[in-house]
Amino acid sequence: MWKNYFKIAIRNLSKNKLHTGINLIGLSLGLGVGVLIFFFVQFEMSFDDFHKDSGQIFRIERHQVEEGGYNTSFSTPIITAPTFQSEFSQVKYTTRMIGSSAQAYLDEETTQNQPFLMVGTDFLEIFSFPLLQGSKEKVLEDKFGVVITEEVAKKYFGDASPIGKAIRMRMGDDYQEYQVTGLLKDLPANSSIQFEMLMNDENMDFSIGEQNQNSWYNVYGDTYLKLNNAGEKASVEAGVERMMKKVLGEEYKEGEYLFTLQPIAEMQLTESTNYGMIEATRPTLLWILAGIAFHILLIACINFTTMAIGRSTTRAKEVGVRKTMGADFGQLVFQFLTEAFLTTVSALVLGLILAEVLLPTFNSLFEKELMLEYGPIQILILFGLVVLITAMAGAYPAFFMSSLRPIKVLKGNLSIRFGKQALRKGLVAFQFFISFLLIASTLIMVNQMEAIRSFDLGFDQEMVVIVDVPDVPSTSFVKSITAGFQQAELFRQALIGRSEVQSAGLTISTYGDYAFWDAGFPMEGGEQFNFRVNFVGGDYIKAMGLEIVKGRDFNPMPGADSSAFVINETFAKAMNWDDPLGEMMPNTKFKPHEIVGVVKDFHHNSLYNEIQPVVLAKSPETFFSGINTLMIGSATNPKVLVKGNGSDFESFKAMLENEWERVFPLEAFSFSFLDETVQKQYEADERLGKMVFLAACIAILIAAMGLFAMAALSIAGRTKEIGIRKVLGASSWSISWMFNKEFLLITVVGVLVALPLSLYFMQSWIAQFAVKAWPSWLNFGVLGVAGIVFTLLIVSAQSFRATQMNPVKTLKDE
Repeated sequence: MWKNYFKIAIRNLSKNKLHTGINLIGLSLGLGVGVLIFFFVQFEMSFDDFHKDSGQIFRIERHQVEEGGYNTSFSTPIITAPTFQSEFSQVKYTTRMIGSSAQAYLDEETTQNQPFLMVGTDFLEIFSFPLLQGSKEKVLEDKFGVVITEEVAKKYFGDASPIGKAIRMRMGDDYQEYQVTGLLKDLPANSSIQFEMLMNDENMDFSIGEQNQNSWYNVYGDTYLKLNNAGEKASVEAGVERMMKKVLGEEYKEGEYLFTLQPIAEMQLTESTNYGMIEATRPTLLWILAGIAFHILLIACINFTTMAIGRSTTRAKEVGVRKTMGADFGQLVFQFLTEAFLTTVSALVLGLILAEVLLPTFNSLFEKELMLEYGPIQILILFGLVVLITAMAGAYPAFFMSSLRPIKVLKGNLSIRFGKQALRKGLVAFQFFISFLLIASTLIMVNQMEAIRSFDLGFDQEMVVIVDVPDVPSTSFVKSITAGFQQAELFRQALIGRSEVQSAGLTISTYGDYAFWDAGFPMEGGEQFNFRVNFVGGDYIKAMGLEIVKGRDFNPMPGADSSAFVINETFAKAMNWDDPLGEMMPNTKFKPHEIVGVVKDFHHNSLYNEIQPVVLAKSPETFFSGINTLMIGSATNPKVLVKGNGSDFESFKAMLENEWERVFPLEAFSFSFLDETVQKQYEADERLGKMVFLAACIAILIAAMGLFAMAALSIAGRTKEIGIRKVLGASSWSISWMFNKEFLLITVVGVLVALPLSLYFMQSWIAQFAVKAWPSWLNFGVLGVAGIVFTLLIVSAQSFRATQMNPVKTLKDE
């Protein structure tokens, strides 16, 4: 019996090649995209689940009440880990995680920048990173021992075993030898924590002074802990207030400084911009992508349903005969569902091939390492898709056709036109609605991102190169910055005499939401004033193309203007200074200083944020004397900003490399472009825009195939009417217009509903930008006209061809 079901299904599918082909192509496209997206969503939701006892592992989040604000961050004081370990019996293990980097020798002559994590000895007891060589209890005990991944081992030692071998790295003023004590398997792609090298956190002595290590108001890196069991999270959080009262004594005010525990399962997916040391994904992105995949599959299923309804008259006679021969309702339903199942399975095979072809492009677009592995979860997803699509595409035709009464069908007086046409038109209109909703959303996103790209940020980013200079670690932050600038100045001096260089400046921060450091000080009335700061030198203002509206620029000579500050217009407004020149910060703790200049407001943050008060300073010592809070951005090493002359970049780059080799012969040369740094801030939304655009293209293609098939079915069912109208004198254009009217109405309804809804749905997306740009109504009008023309072309091509048939033949056939 089962064999007969499949035989009849294959025969019916082969007989109607056009409809079967359209269904296969539509479902294959939908499944190809759907598989990629659903596997991607499952991949993102699987982050960090490979750790043993992952439910017991938590990251500590710091909450600090400040005057005029509330600060939340995953950066924690160094003293946090040992304090939690000693104060809470529920805590089994703790570890700090402080990221840094140092110059390391690859061989006797070549160095490179080597990133690493400074962690506690319990790090590998908490996290289940596979250790290939070494004992997890001992590999991190030695201060001068390191644990590296397979990839790093191959880079330094080739195929030889790295255990016991040494890597020379610059820590502090000198190079130190670190012995490899452990070898880790390369980290899983679904690990939130990514690193190349681990070392004992005693090495922070090279860069963090003892006072800062014991301070509750200086933060460095993240802190993780593992509890005896997951259910003890609440009891630990309840005891934090008691702990803070104990460690801070009279300084502590109730509720002003607390910690909470974040399960590692919640680290990867968050809407917050506060990620800590990991790169997270917004859950909204996953919902949007899953919604796109679902709607593309839905459009393909609608094609299946509308074509099945369109063929209802032909299949009705088949149903009548089979019911007369004894087939019951259940058997007929199963027959139609078998056809839908075979079509879906065939489409799935083609879709999986398409997904494999699209995978490299998808990974490049989202900067992921997704692999289409077919484990139990993936097989379950594929099975679920087959069942869902079979039900969505085949259920209505199966139940509708199987319920027909054989007497009416065989007598030829069956009338199913009204219900059939109403549902079919509604489904086609829904297809157009989804397609135009995606297209309109793409238009809004493209228009917004183009406005972002062309927006005047208040500085010149063209032909500006950022050259990273090795930092000089020191337990004194002031000494580290000062020494780093002195080192960077050597390279700047080598460049300013070159004809290829227009200007060159020094800076700690470049551009981005966390680039400039967040600082604050108490005003005379006691309220807290928060702002952003950047330490600069040389011709920074000139190299950046900032406009001075009052006063003057810094003196570019080293040591000059050490007590001078330059502020932006927003800072002056916040202080209510009509003439800021010569003013001083309203806090007596600042060492002698003065405001020497005001620059026109510029966007140091991305355009997701409003412009904030900014201070530019040359001397960190003068600046640090007056502040009481400081949140350090991602950058701490000095950089040289080089503004080039002309457009010959290759010769410009060669000159930079030559001068670098002359000044720093043992250091690796690395550079980036300022405009690329700016553009990097919007990568996530650029990727989303590209994905929505691709989805819109696929949706339009599937909808076009559906419209083509439905027009063909509609015309094929009315060939006798066309022949009679031609005999009575109707023109080809009037007959063509008769069919176009039906489908144009559907298109117009889809467009009119989709356009305003796209504006409504995209409001929350565009609201995240400080600079907003909506498309004009003319753009939406052009989009609507394009949709109408699109429908006219498809329907007219077929209707006009039908009108060219000889009416004698069509009437004779009837």
